[in-house]
Amino acid sequence: MTRTNSIYQAVVEEQTEFIRRFRPDGKLTFVNSALCRFYGKEPEELLASNFKDLLDPEERDSIVHLVYSISPENPEIVTEPRYRGVDGRMHFVQYVTKGIFDEHGKIVEYQSVGRDVTAQREAEATLAEARIAMAQASKVTTLAVIGGGIAHEINQPLNAIRILTASAQLLAERSEFAESELPRMLGDIASQVDRIDSIVNHLREHLRQSQNTTSESCDLGNAVHSALSLINAQISARGIALDANISPNLPFVTGTAIRFEELVTNLVANAMQALDGTDCEQKIIQIDVASHESGLVELTVSDNGLGFDEGLAEKMFEPFFSTKSSGTSMGLGLSIVRIIVQAAGGSITASNRPEGGALIKVTLPSAGWSGA
Repeated sequence: MTRTNSIYQAVVEEQTEFIRRFRPDGKLTFVNSALCRFYGKEPEELLASNFKDLLDPEERDSIVHLVYSISPENPEIVTEPRYRGVDGRMHFVQYVTKGIFDEHGKIVEYQSVGRDVTAQREAEATLAEARIAMAQASKVTTLAVIGGGIAHEINQPLNAIRILTASAQLLAERSEFAESELPRMLGDIASQVDRIDSIVNHLREHLRQSQNTTSESCDLGNAVHSALSLINAQISARGIALDANISPNLPFVTGTAIRFEELVTNLVANAMQALDGTDCEQKIIQIDVASHESGLVELTVSDNGLGFDEGLAEKMFEPFFSTKSSGTSMGLGLSIVRIIVQAAGGSITASNRPEGGALIKVTLPSAGWSGA
């Protein structure tokens, strides 16, 4: 070995970057110490192998294709293969690979210089997660502001309706309408005004994430029945068949009935909207409520519509997300559902049914359930 080659070899061996050379058939012809240390192999072992052997099977073909695309017109490419180390951890290596050509422009050998970019990629992933969390927090904050504003605006006409209804009730009771259906109808109107007021107040309290709200126990089956009694007319008007199967003697769940009624109403409304875009002969919404020996209560709402893109299974529960392009939806229904479920200590998932359509499953712990 000449003095020049000796100096060159020493410089290469002192590098922290990974240096390798390989022939057109992929056989490694040179590896430096840094590369050996990274892959946890002896030089002799690596020099007896192919550069393809160090690639993850799932991305091997694409990276090999990139390497062999090197030409005099495109003499350098950058790849970032992943590698699972002896510690079981996934590493990412960024290689800059250049072609070495003869006087005719034919590839003689390839040379790669690489570096471990795992820490950088992990930092980028952490930063991306933080940005998503910040965006989500911003959405929830915006939702709270909008919700508070909406509640304030709704309360004003509600108070006006309440006063007018009370006045009409008083007049009806003092007139010839006292024995008619009018007083009862006005009473129903007043009852629904109180119901709207209760819903708005519950929503406003929850959006403010009040820590003073006391936990209650309620029968989820009764809440489902109550919600369906309010929206059954809408379901029928759309030509949708409703199949509700609610097990008797369900264990109580933690939460207020008004919130669970709101949950069911939103889930059924979502199913109705999904069926609006279909032309199937018989549109069906199925609701099932049952308990399990594990102490969990499960509510499922499914439809026989078109289903949804599987990639949206999580995103659809985010505030202001909507697949509707017409602007008819604010994208708050499923977000509110998830807030209610999480407040009750439960979980919610969305999936497509094998036979077609979507299925939303809500799982709630029974009141006093310890998870044992």
